[in-house]
Amino acid sequence: MTSLQIHFQVDSTVEIEQKLIRQRNGKLLVDIQGKLEILVNGKCFFLEPALALLEFGVALSKWDRMNDFYYYTMEHDEREGPIIAFIHDDRGWRLDSIWREFDCEERLPDYTITEAVDYFLANVDGAFMRYYGINTRDFI
Repeated sequence: MTSLQIHFQVDSTVEIEQKLIRQRNGKLLVDIQGKLEILVNGKCFFLEPALALLEFGVALSKWDRMNDFYYYTMEHDEREGPIIAFIHDDRGWRLDSIWREFDCEERLPDYTITEAVDYFLANVDGAFMRYYGINTRDFI
């Protein structure tokens, strides 16, 4: 069975203006950053030490999970391709990224993607609440 884990670490050293937090200012989407690591069967597929975690969390929260998921960041030229993609075909979900560590040929079942994304969102929202008093739903 294929496993998928999405780990993160909020960069709490970045100074975030309280005024922006109170206003739920859209600037926070790129200001709140941290490390993001995606593991497939325990092997690092994706690692970025300074990803816009709030923006990524909002994008995942909006994803309906019936369609492919493509994450592009405001901070990067999307013509190069998606930072992270979950692409569905008749064999399951395939992971892709322009910053991937390896080509992931394995297909992931629906429940594996769903569990990993739900777990990530619950934990990242908990971290955002602890550090900033916000969550991804505040920006949808």
